[in-house]
Amino acid sequence: MLEVRVTGRKKTDPRKNFRYTYVQGDPLQEEVVKGLKVSAMSELRDIDRNSKEKDIKKQNNIFETKSGLQFEKIMEGDIRLGRTILDAKSSNSNTDTILLEGQRLIRDALVLGAQAKSIYFCDPAVLESLPIHLLKDFALYKILYRDMKTWSDTTTPAGILGVFQKPQQGEKVSVAETVLPVTLIFDNVRDPGNAGTLIRTAAAVGCDRIITTKGSVNVWDCKVLRSAMGGHFSVPIYSGISWADVPNYMADNTQVFLANTWQSYMLTRSFDKKLQSEDLDKALCESELSESEDDDEDIASQPQENYLLAEKKASTFQKVPLGICEYSDIVLNQLDSNDERKDSVSVALVLGGEVEGLSAQAKKFAYSHYGQYVSIPMNNNTNSLNTGIAGSIILYELRRKLLALKTSRYPDTEVSNS
Repeated sequence: MLEVRVTGRKKTDPRKNFRYTYVQGDPLQEEVVKGLKVSAMSELRDIDRNSKEKDIKKQNNIFETKSGLQFEKIMEGDIRLGRTILDAKSSNSNTDTILLEGQRLIRDALVLGAQAKSIYFCDPAVLESLPIHLLKDFALYKILYRDMKTWSDTTTPAGILGVFQKPQQGEKVSVAETVLPVTLIFDNVRDPGNAGTLIRTAAAVGCDRIITTKGSVNVWDCKVLRSAMGGHFSVPIYSGISWADVPNYMADNTQVFLANTWQSYMLTRSFDKKLQSEDLDKALCESELSESEDDDEDIASQPQENYLLAEKKASTFQKVPLGICEYSDIVLNQLDSNDERKDSVSVALVLGGEVEGLSAQAKKFAYSHYGQYVSIPMNNNTNSLNTGIAGSIILYELRRKLLALKTSRYPDTEVSNS
């Protein structure tokens, strides 16, 4: 029996009502019949519309997961995949996208607040382990496994790739629970694994920022992103900064430490003890004057030539004697209790590459800020440590001392060591 809901009540078709005789032309009965016809036509239109939408989705290879997420199946030869991923993998610093690979890395990035643009996967089941509510605002694409192998950087692909918006220079994507006044500076750190390890450690320690100088690895490279495991979204990063501009990112009272991955006695042998402070001060002034002149000439189109020229001008500082202390003996400067800046303790840790070591510009920077070397004790049969390991050890010692300093100043403050 055909029924229609009119003003909240069910109405029976008067033409099929066995209790009352249907009288053609009766206003009340005709009104019900008219309402039934309108309702039936509307229902047919809805059915037809839904059918057409399904046909369109099917034609466009649109499907749904068990969770209701819609995704498009990209067929072989679709050029959109290659264009998108090539742009994300580009070494061009002007590109605004990055490529993340792996289920865990993509999940952590989404939870930390990274902005995704599109996700490519082989099996829709992999999406079920990701935060579903965060997957509804961007495109999802199912691709063939052989296409995944083509674009993946790993021998055995994880089966999922994500194209994300690259954070802007110094952008805070996620707010850390504990932030310490520590700036980590990369100086000629060129190994992607070391860079990723250090970024991950800096995020865990709670560093205030990371600065990478010109000549260091591209920290947004896929290998660095993979080894950092989401650290890029937990600590602000300033990349490609010249040593002439590094002081602009530091507080005036910043205490500078140069991480030494060699044995202390090997470092001491590299010093030229004949250098006089007067000669170094003169070299410092000449170098700064040259940097000022270079800025006026605008030769930024030749970054490698600029770097080599700056190194040559700062070469006097390559063997400058500086103080050396073991990482456990680091003493943080405590300003006088009457100083208004007593709470503004600031630390900078400079790490060099394993092959080239610290640059002359880094040593000049440390000299001009009364910096010193920090060494790590090693057995005599070990010449040096991995840069990522050495940096991590020193960073955690700085964390311990900074938290202890904070507790001593504010005894009633609870400090989390988690």
